[in-house]
Amino acid sequence: MFAEHPVTSPARSFLSRVGVDGWSVLSLAEQCATSLKDRRVVGWLMVTGRLKPTADYLVLGRPYLGEIAARHCNSFHQTFTETAAELGFDRRATVLQWSAVTKVAVLTGVAQDRLSKADLDAGREQMIAAIRRHRPDAHGVRALTTALFGAEATLFHAGVIDVPPRKSHPGQAAARAATWAAAPPRLATTLLGYVEQMRLSLRPATIVGVEGVLRGFAAWLTREAPEVGCVADLRRRHIESYKLHLAVRPSARGGRLSKTVFAEHVGALRI
Repeated sequence: MFAEHPVTSPARSFLSRVGVDGWSVLSLAEQCATSLKDRRVVGWLMVTGRLKPTADYLVLGRPYLGEIAARHCNSFHQTFTETAAELGFDRRATVLQWSAVTKVAVLTGVAQDRLSKADLDAGREQMIAAIRRHRPDAHGVRALTTALFGAEATLFHAGVIDVPPRKSHPGQAAARAATWAAAPPRLATTLLGYVEQMRLSLRPATIVGVEGVLRGFAAWLTREAPEVGCVADLRRRHIESYKLHLAVRPSARGGRLSKTVFAEHVGALRI
């Protein structure tokens, strides 16, 4: 009666060939190499609490659990999206928030509408560790933390958690300091001195962007142009090479830098 059914047939086939126990003993590479049909079944098992994944699989397998959870948890998904819209989040940001919340939910074994702040923190740490293991050169950590920060605001206003979100960036100050420390001293002194001068007249949020642009430029020079020891050593070829680097550099949300962000980087350097 269910032969060739597009939903039940793959599910019956997967459960008879592999099953939940069989999936759990597969290696990470074997899990990621299974067919798309099987991984859709696996995703449904995860969302419904029948199979607990590892953070490594969620990073490498990219199972798109948010789409499955939106159908399975339709009522709360609607509440979540309406709350996010009321807070001013656009559709793309809301989708990313829901996906991140779903990943935390399947990792912790707690439904999306019952998550606590502790659950969110625990899931975040597991995902960050997995991203750093498997995709250290990507911007996945920042994308994840941005999505979860917004999701915490949405969950707070939806009445799920009782603690409003607070920005926390452990270790980032140390990482920024290490980047500046690795740059040539005269170059770093000039660039940081410029940041302090701009701090007198620009908004704090703008200063964060300026410091980030100059820090990224200093890091690139340290790595790619060690002959530059100070600003006076810069030549046209350095700027043009850095522009080519920016053109192919991944953005924090994936893909390439937008034309606007690219112009902001080059504009900050020009000034």
